[in-house]
Amino acid sequence: MTAARDNEPPLTGRWQTAHPFVWGGHVSPQFVLLMLILHGVGFGWFMSDWNHIRMLLYSFHEVASERDVNAPPEALDAQYDYLEDPPDRLRHFRVIAEPLVAGIPSAPDRARALADYIYSLRTTEDIWIDEDLRFGPDFLFDRMREGRAANCGQMSTILATLWRSMGGHSRAVRWATHTGVIGHYAIELWDPERARWFYYDMNLNGYAHDDDGETALSVAGLRSNLLTGEDLHFTANPTRHDYTLDDLMATVRQFSAETYVLNNDYLHWAEDRRFGLLNRFYPALAALPHPYDRIVDNLTGGRDRRMVVQGRLLVAGLFSFQGARFFVGYLVFVIVACAVTLRRTWSRPRANRIPPTAGDRPPSR
Repeated sequence: MTAARDNEPPLTGRWQTAHPFVWGGHVSPQFVLLMLILHGVGFGWFMSDWNHIRMLLYSFHEVASERDVNAPPEALDAQYDYLEDPPDRLRHFRVIAEPLVAGIPSAPDRARALADYIYSLRTTEDIWIDEDLRFGPDFLFDRMREGRAANCGQMSTILATLWRSMGGHSRAVRWATHTGVIGHYAIELWDPERARWFYYDMNLNGYAHDDDGETALSVAGLRSNLLTGEDLHFTANPTRHDYTLDDLMATVRQFSAETYVLNNDYLHWAEDRRFGLLNRFYPALAALPHPYDRIVDNLTGGRDRRMVVQGRLLVAGLFSFQGARFFVGYLVFVIVACAVTLRRTWSRPRANRIPPTAGDRPPSR
């Protein structure tokens, strides 16, 4: 640059292009570092709780109301890809189920007949099935016929399989806290005569119904009656059960939210299909400690899918499922943006500085 004024000597020198720290404006490296630390702490807090991660790994459909939840199976299939086992692949279960329910007119009583049969297989209260319901209905049923005791999830899976083998519709229901901690497994079955879902609890070995004694209640109806203080009426086996009525009511109060499982294709969990493309490594993957085996199975095999009423379950007690995914994505984006900005700034070589000369100094006044 050269300039002359009032016969003063020209100013000489070279402009050095500045590289200001830019991230949403001109900010200091210290500010970006602070943003990186704050968002990193937030990400660490969220991901440090396994329950947060578990809820994000599942595919959740949040629906607006109980009406959506209680839609017929055909509507659930059309809107939410509701899955069930093909009945023709369960013929060996149908051979057992059909004689048990022959001549029984109502769906809830047919369910009771099947549930009583499941309890009749138990010959000991000391030997329980060690493997969980992820080993599939055939495996669980074989263990039950050995006389072993089964828990709520295992018995509900077999009840659902027997029901489905005759062409009926079922879906698993999981009682949970508002943060998604699961405390109890049960089942809802479709009543074709009344065109509605009804809840069957295998631990109680019974179902709730209205005052008329004929209309079995869904999970939503059971919870609604409980919260409003209405009378609850149960039909249950008085001798073959694991829960008393008080036990069930305590469970419903403690785990006041429920999720409805959309993937009720239990054969996905059989040994020859579990882990999808990685099925050849089944022995090693199935031996992984819980819950890592389920994580791998969920990502590679028949993905678990759930449906829940909006606001019923909250991730970290704060976010809906969509909100939690947005929050995690936002944190990751800011962390990456800050890290890249800091790296580019700190790795940029400093501009070469030209030592000042006499011509660079402004004339004395």
